[in-house]
Amino acid sequence: MTGLPRRLAIAALACVAFAAPALAQEDWKEWDAADELGWVEGEADAPVTVIEYFSPTCSHCKEFADDVLPVVEENYIATGKVRFVTREWVRNSVDKTILTQARCLPKADGLAYLKDIFAKQDEIFVAAQVGTLPGTLMIVGTPYGITDREKFDACYQDMDIRFDMLEVDKSSEHYDVHASPTFIVDGTAYAATPTMMTPEGFTAFLDAELAKAAPATN
Repeated sequence: MTGLPRRLAIAALACVAFAAPALAQEDWKEWDAADELGWVEGEADAPVTVIEYFSPTCSHCKEFADDVLPVVEENYIATGKVRFVTREWVRNSVDKTILTQARCLPKADGLAYLKDIFAKQDEIFVAAQVGTLPGTLMIVGTPYGITDREKFDACYQDMDIRFDMLEVDKSSEHYDVHASPTFIVDGTAYAATPTMMTPEGFTAFLDAELAKAAPATN
């Protein structure tokens, strides 16, 4: 299997775990908003917080980012209804390399960089296969200041970044994440369904969560 079919197969495989799921960590506690290690959009006092665990090499995560998230950003995040947190779920070495670069940037730039990564996902699959991944990622990172191999390697080798990624990994183990994307609301994990991967389906999901969060009326 070569070419595009092979790349699509790699993308599909990247959306599930390559290892047995870890046991949930019962002693782990969700971080305060001020200590959040993910990328955040929205206000801290929004009535509903959604956490998405994603993989940069996951085709379904790209689909969500391209087709669903813009609607969420316009109708729920910008209006103060939802706080949306994006956290990595690292399942392969390509994910790890991409995320060391994203975490090397200021938060807003890191989020923009990840959106650019999704836009070039097919190119990244090819680069990973032929051994030119650093060069491709530097092209993506150049507008954000990752302009040469020295800066790329410094981000990749930064131990503070690696420790942060380990902490995020602990959070995914706590929620027993075993596929991407997975969404967490009020401590409950929801693996993405085909319906949730549409703007209409995900907005219905958010509306149901907002209804649960609404103050009771007499």
